[in-house]
Formats: sequence, C-alpha cells, structure tokens
Amino acid sequence: MKKLIVFLFNFCILFVFGKPIDQEKKQLFQKAGFEMTLAPEKASEVLDYLEKNFTLNSEEQQKLDYLRIRSSFFQNNLTDALKKISSSDENLSPDIIVLKQSILYYLRIYYDSEVINASHDKDILFSKEVMAFLNKLNQSRPVDKKQELSDILAKAQSCNLMIARESLLYLMGFLADHDKDLTDSFFLTNIYNLYKNDLQFKIVYANYLINNNKLETAEQMISELPKESLEQTTNLNLKYSYYNIMAKLYAKTQAHDNYRETVEKKDVLLKALNQTRFSAKNKWFNILEDNFKTEQESLLKNRRKILFSIVGISTLIIILIVIRFLQINSQVNEYQNFILKINLLKEKKAPQQQAISEKTENILLKKLDDFENTEDYIKTDISLQSLAKKLETNTKYLSETINTHKHKNFNAYINELRINYIINKLKDKPIYRSYKIRYLAEESGFSTHSAFTAVFKTVTGMSPANYIQLLKQKEE
Repeated sequence: MKKLIVFLFNFCILFVFGKPIDQEKKQLFQKAGFEMTLAPEKASEVLDYLEKNFTLNSEEQQKLDYLRIRSSFFQNNLTDALKKISSSDENLSPDIIVLKQSILYYLRIYYDSEVINASHDKDILFSKEVMAFLNKLNQSRPVDKKQELSDILAKAQSCNLMIARESLLYLMGFLADHDKDLTDSFFLTNIYNLYKNDLQFKIVYANYLINNNKLETAEQMISELPKESLEQTTNLNLKYSYYNIMAKLYAKTQAHDNYRETVEKKDVLLKALNQTRFSAKNKWFNILEDNFKTEQESLLKNRRKILFSIVGISTLIIILIVIRFLQINSQVNEYQNFILKINLLKEKKAPQQQAISEKTENILLKKLDDFENTEDYIKTDISLQSLAKKLETNTKYLSETINTHKHKNFNAYINELRINYIINKLKDKPIYRSYKIRYLAEESGFSTHSAFTAVFKTVTGMSPANYIQLLKQKEE
C-alpha cells in the first residue's frame, strides 16, 4: 500500500510539473550508455522502454537512434546496424555519420562522402582525421607518426569522447598490436586514461602491455576485470578481445592447459565474427546497389516531370496562338479532341504483371541447381537474357527467383559462382597457384583483371594474391 501511494505521488508530480520526467529520461539514457559495452542487450531494453513510455524531442530521438545503432553493432547484429546507417549522410546526424564510418571500417570498407569532406562539424572532422591516419598505417604509407599522434591526442582532450570512441579504439588497437618497442606509449597511455572506465580500452591497453612483456602490470589490470560478466557478455568483439589477451598471457606464462582452452573459445568466436562480418559486407553492397537504383529512378522520374511540363506548356501556347489568330471552330474542335485523347491515354491502366507461381518457382530453382553444377557460368557472354532462354523462362521470373532465394542480384550471383569455381581450382590443383592473376580472371570468366580482383576480395575478404599465399603457407 505504501509503495502504491509513493507511485501515485510521483506520477502526479510527473504529470503536473514535467521536470522529474526529464530527469528520469536523463537517468535512463545514462543507464543505456552505462550498460552499452558489457550488456548491450540490456541497453536495448532500456531504449525500448524509453521510446514506449516517454515523449522524446528531436534531440532525444536522435540520441536514442544513435544508441540503438551502437547496441545493434555491439551485439554483432550488423544487418540492423547497416539498415539504420544506410540513409544518405545528408539525412544523418553528425554522431551517426561518425559511427557509420567506424562500422564500415570494422567491415574493412573505406568510407568517405561529400558531406564528410564538406563538413565543419568538430566531431566529424576529428573522426575523419583519425580514420585517415589509421588507413595510412594500414596501408604502410609514410607518415610523421609521432607528430600526427600528438595532434590527435591534443584534439582528443576536448572532443566528445562518446562519439569519438570507436575511431580512437580502432587506432589504439592497431598501435597496441604493432608497437613493439613502446614508441607510442605516450599516446596509448593518455588515450587509456581518457577511457579508463571503459572495459574495451582497458583490454586493449592490457594487450599492449602483454605484447611489450609488461606482464606484471598487465596481470594486475586483468585481475580487476569482471571475468564472469565478460564470459557471458553479448558483445562478441569485447569477449573475443578478452579471450585474446588471456591466450597471450597464458602463452607468455606457459599456462598450457588454460592456453589451449582459451584459444578454442577464441577461435569459435572469431569464426562467428568473421561469418557475420562477411554477410554484413555483402549486405552493405546490396544496400548501396538498391540506393543507387532508387536514386536513378528518382532522377529519371524528375526528368520526365520536367519534360512533360515543357511539352505541356509548349502545346498549350501553340493551341492558344492558333485559337486567338485563326478563330476557326474546326481548330477549336481539334484542340478539344486532342485534349480528350490525352485524357483517354492517361486513364488507360497498365496491365498487371503476373506473379510467379510456386510450381514454376520450384522448377526454376531445380534448373538453377543443375546450372550451378555445370561450368556455363564462366562463359564471358552469359547474361540474364541468355540464361533465361537456356532455362526456358523469362528474365523477370529468373531475376525474382535469384533475388529471393540466392539473396543477391544476377551479376553478384554469377560472380560468386565464378569466384567459388576458381577457389576450388586453387585448392584442388596447386598448379593454378603459379598462374598469373590475369589468367585466373580469364579462366573464371571475368573480362578484366581489376574486376576479378575486386569481386574476389568482396567474396573472400582478401586479394587473390593473399589467398594463394595463404594456401601455400597452409601446405608448408
């Protein structure tokens, strides 16, 4: 009874004055942020509660959208995250643009846009600088490393740390893995101090210490980590980072049993992360393709409107001149007949397209399976039209079936079959590993070396040369 009275009292205050509601919203946003890294699923529940029970202004809705994307990303639900960032940058807030750039970097996709290049927003500019520097390091391009790190560190002191988090985390992770002589210690230590309460930064810094044989300090830092929570977290990247440093520590301290057990867990996680990353990467390219088609259709539609307007206005002017100067009834009637014809044309309905039946679809799927067991897809002249003719169907049915059941468009479907074909050749016939990339491209049906390399990297995540080198290393 007492709890009920307190609840009703608080409700009255919230209803009449409003300010406690704002305070509660603020606390819920803080809670979502607090839970985000270690328990992103709880953060998502808090955000659901916020959206369902409170009226949010535009700024609060923007913040909620940003946190939702981070929650999906941390839970390895990359498809949802990509859907939310797929809009044009003109329609996204600066914090989501920065997060978008970080998520695509995680998928190994370099992202830039006119909005980013033209922006004067402090957070976007800082993230752009960090990611540009990180890409230089990944590509082993010459840089004044100490000076650039000093500049980034100085700007980090006054930036929005939540928005800059992923950019700085990726940079810190790269340096932790590659700095073997403590050259970058000044940067890593200062960034770690900025995010001292963030578990992921703590783990990255512990990794840096282990790589540089500072085992006593690393062990002390690891002992303070919430082991049980890290074992159960739905943030798979965080869990993987934890297993990674534990495996390294066990290897350094020769704790062989613990090492083997941890490596097994780490490998299972890595496989899951890579599979999700690969699927998400393909999903992103499909989104880009769909967006491009939508933009082209919109542009064509606008051009048609302009053309129709010009034609309409021109026709009207001509008709008015004819009526004014000639004033002949026959011409007036002709004009009226012309207008009538136009209206009749407008009223005609386009014939409805018949949807593909289930029986036809099943027959077509069987034919596609048979087609995949041939090597016809490596023919350079294969097209949607030629394959439709070969399978005794039409291009609409074939395209719809491939999109629905193969989850990709026709070109992506054929290209993936070609890449899988050449991968099998490389695996089964070692002689293929000594062939030039141009020959492999021609062998698998690609018209150019560059197109083959681009598609191969999209499907496998690595270049043909790197893949061949990996096969050779495995055999050795």
